[in-house]
Amino acid sequence: MKLIAAARRFGLAVAALFALAAPALAQTYDGDWAGALKAGDQTLRLVLHVTTKDGTTTAVLDSLDQGASLDASAVKVDGGELNVLFLSAGGELKAKLAADGKTLSGVWVQGASLPLTLTKQPASK
Repeated sequence: MKLIAAARRFGLAVAALFALAAPALAQTYDGDWAGALKAGDQTLRLVLHVTTKDGTTTAVLDSLDQGASLDASAVKVDGGELNVLFLSAGGELKAKLAADGKTLSGVWVQGASLPLTLTKQPASK
């Protein structure tokens, strides 16, 4: 019984730690991330803008070559992974944060899965 109670307390402590760390983890993604998506013989320059305010993370994706801007429908941060859903385009970005915090590597899914790497841009002054 003591072992079960200790395991429960440990589980609750770990859950509380993750709940407290989630907003801080989301903020590590904050900023502008730039990259290029290769779709067949076309290359599209993209900039992902991520902002966390009051514990809520939002994102906007700019396609510079198409002159388009998409607001994210949902943003999920789980561990070192970022998932951003763009319902208006039927697309989703699924990426992992590099250990150095400078790149997001993953895929853009919109029918097909295309590799995409985004690099953190210096903060504008």
